[in-house]
Amino acid sequence: SPQAEAFRDLCTNLFDPTFLEKELRVVLFSSASAGDGGTMVAVNAAATLAYAGHKVIVMDCDLRLPIVGDGFGLEDIGLTDYIKGDVTAEEILQETWVPNLQIIASGPTTIGPITTLSNEKVRELIEHLRTISDYVFLASSPLVFREDHVTSDACVLASKVDGVVLSLDSNTINPKTAKKVIKLLHGAKANLIGMILNDVVGEA
Repeated sequence: SPQAEAFRDLCTNLFDPTFLEKELRVVLFSSASAGDGGTMVAVNAAATLAYAGHKVIVMDCDLRLPIVGDGFGLEDIGLTDYIKGDVTAEEILQETWVPNLQIIASGPTTIGPITTLSNEKVRELIEHLRTISDYVFLASSPLVFREDHVTSDACVLASKVDGVVLSLDSNTINPKTAKKVIKLLHGAKANLIGMILNDVVGEA
């Protein structure tokens, strides 16, 4: 399908070692605004690599509106349970119907997102996941919920990963908002490796 082909091209452009100066194994996928498809891109890119034989782990770090676990029909156990010390890293890894693809769901979102994501155990978990997989993809909440409401979740995670991919919706993106989120990521010293423009309709 055209969508599958698009994600194969995306993975080649982002992860083909012949194009890279630095190996990208832990990548954060975020979006400018709600509905821009950051999580969708993360999951589809992960599935594409998994079907190609790579071991991939997707961790849902969107603690404001988590959807990855529900999308795969998984148990509500995950990142926040690990941060609280209730479970081990191995206990929050859940299998999916996609070969080679495991998911870490958000877990119960009772702790404040920034408090949770700033916890040193998040970095420790990411480094552990790096040792047991080929790729680790983090999906975070958008940087802007509304025009006047900026969230720093992705910025907190940016320093813990090798690179950041930002998704934008071609129908709704506001140039002012795009500049704002790019400035936020650069301020967090993020390695912005790509921007994805979603919902683009080609000419017939």
